[in-house]
Amino acid sequence: MKSVKNLLVPFIIMIALLIGVIIYLVVSANGNTEPSDNSSGQIDIAYFHTSDINTLSVYNNETQYTSVIKFTVDSNGYTQYQFVGNDIQTGEKYSQVRISEYVEALTYYSGYAKVSTTSNLAEYGLDNPRYTITVNCLNGSVTTVYLGNKSPDGKYCYMYFSGSDVIYSVSSTKLDYAEKTAIDFLDSISINIDYDNLKTVHFDRSTDNMVLDAKAVKNAAGLIEFDVYSPYEHDTSSYFSNLVYMITQLTISEYIDITDADKSKYGLDNPAYHFILTTNDGQKTELYFSQKINGFYYGYMTGMNNCFMVSETQITGLEMQEKVLINPYIYSYSAKDIKTITGTYGDKTFKFEVFVPEGESMTSSRASFTLDGRNGKISDSDGRSYSSVLFESLTCIEIAGIEIGTDVDISAGPVISFEFLENSYNTTVYDFYTRDSNSYYVFKNGEYMNFYVFAKEIFFDAGSDTYNYGAWSAYELLNEAITNNKNGTYDIPVE
Repeated sequence: MKSVKNLLVPFIIMIALLIGVIIYLVVSANGNTEPSDNSSGQIDIAYFHTSDINTLSVYNNETQYTSVIKFTVDSNGYTQYQFVGNDIQTGEKYSQVRISEYVEALTYYSGYAKVSTTSNLAEYGLDNPRYTITVNCLNGSVTTVYLGNKSPDGKYCYMYFSGSDVIYSVSSTKLDYAEKTAIDFLDSISINIDYDNLKTVHFDRSTDNMVLDAKAVKNAAGLIEFDVYSPYEHDTSSYFSNLVYMITQLTISEYIDITDADKSKYGLDNPAYHFILTTNDGQKTELYFSQKINGFYYGYMTGMNNCFMVSETQITGLEMQEKVLINPYIYSYSAKDIKTITGTYGDKTFKFEVFVPEGESMTSSRASFTLDGRNGKISDSDGRSYSSVLFESLTCIEIAGIEIGTDVDISAGPVISFEFLENSYNTTVYDFYTRDSNSYYVFKNGEYMNFYVFAKEIFFDAGSDTYNYGAWSAYELLNEAITNNKNGTYDIPVE
């Protein structure tokens, strides 16, 4: 019996303490709800059902800004929210989802404990609250909620509401929601330009003074590609097409309130990137972007009232080198389209004749190649064709750099030239003039292309690496293979 009594006394004391705590926490909540423990262990302090509310207003004591949401019910009985705050922007569309999240956060209050009584308002920043939240109900009742300082650990903030003498701690996210203004409720906007209907794209970049004007063209497969027409003529790469596509499909969901005085902080006093996109039906869209700042680009669009921010994952390619955005090679030819290629270097010359049947490759048994009238179908022991080496080297001369409007001295004549005769009998001549000891300016049919190439693209001898030969060296390699082959096979001597 003695042991039972020893257990019974602490149990009775524990029960008495628990009842005391419950009585301590239960406080009237001005008629809408009374604080009570819910299943999660939190105290439900106050809750207002959206169907009972007429308006919700939030006053920021620091900025004197007031946000006001008006509640209405549509014909289907669903609550709709109308932003009517003092910074409403005429013509803008406000997101029902964003407003509903805001309403939900500021009409339901729960916490883990009450922390004091209203006699200690100053201690918790509630003598001069940071935010005053007023809920006007349809039945005429008005409840005012006050939010004060954050707790030392930043996880909670302090609040009390009209008619109560208790201060509670609630999630500090309440402060984040209370701080929102009209710009935070704006609906997402999709640029949504019909990519396949594009006519022209202008892209300029202040970081390197690059300017590209390109026109949309359809390739043989019916897909849109772009050809630069100013400040030079050249086709673009897939990187440029991908960049333009991302711009046309861009969704803007994050807006920021930037004054003219603050534009320099976001790089928008002098935007780094600028696009003008026009479509065949006359639509014109103009966008500006800052340089990347902490993983984001800030921007604005003509006709839009607000600035926005987009993640670097939404747009890739803004910072790519110009020579990457365009076709990295001087020219592009398919073997099936070429009849002959003639090369001239000083007093040396060659004529490379190509025949590849339509729909077949250079490795086809029906394909034929001759170099100065001699059979060029020579391969190494691994089956690598020396004619393929020459054709690839001639048609994959990579651009080293871009120099716009350089006055090139052509008085000494070209160092080397390549003439392409297509099966359509269209002839194009590329001349290479000395730029310095290691590079050449490139001319196309007598016109400066605004490009230069490194000498290795013409004269590099890669030894046994048949995938990395310069154009003239590749000719010499095929010539050597024709001279020294045995039954159509020749292996490059390895030192």
